Amino acid sequence: MIRLSILTLTAALSMGLAAPSYAVLIFSPGGSQGVTSDTVFGGQLVGPDFVVGGVGFNQPGNNWPGGEPPESAIDGVGQKYLNFGEENTGIVVTPAHGISVASSITFYNANDAEERSPRGFELWGSDAILGVSSFALSDFTLIANGPVNLPAGTNPGGNSALGSNFETIEFANEAPYTSYMILFPDLNQNQGGFGDANSMQISEIVLEGNLVPEPSTSLLALFGGLFLFRRRR
Repeated sequence: MIRLSILTLTAALSMGLAAPSYAVLIFSPGGSQGVTSDTVFGGQLVGPDFVVGGVGFNQPGNNWPGGEPPESAIDGVGQKYLNFGEENTGIVVTPAHGISVASSITFYNANDAEERSPRGFELWGSDAILGVSSFALSDFTLIANGPVNLPAGTNPGGNSALGSNFETIEFANEAPYTSYMILFPDLNQNQGGFGDANSMQISEIVLEGNLVPEPSTSLLALFGGLFLFRRRR
């Protein structure tokens, strides 16, 4: 008779769910302007909600030019995302892969106007977000926040490579999430010699960590078989 303890079963299932030990891309860059397989919303934090914006040129306002949409923040090329709402603007992303554990984030300067670049960031995670026009901040958990100190200089725009002016920020986190919110509460404007800005802009946001795979079919079958075996004893 073959006996399998609960401890052994738990270990087996854990092997099927374990994330890789090396960091990989969580967002899915498409390699061309505004292309990604992830679901992306651009917007601005207004009170307790992240309000989704749209295409437009209202200044100030929670909107962006048609050629500089939120998707450009994670497309893997130099084209930027710009939001005329300025502070507390950002994106909400639901990666196509599913569950992941974030451990670092990288920001790339855009192609001009460094006064528009973020000076601070907040990274939030959620297991379930509801709505398409706004998202409640209470549905998210703060993962990491702090200053952004991008090096001086701009990067190429358009479908070019991302460039060399970037900053990577690592943080401790073990919690898995299915969606992420990145906010920029502060900009370079009117600080450290920078002038006024009419918008927030970022060329690229790269989130890295571990992807959490789905349980393998064989392990799920094993679990089901053991359940039936115990019931028939």
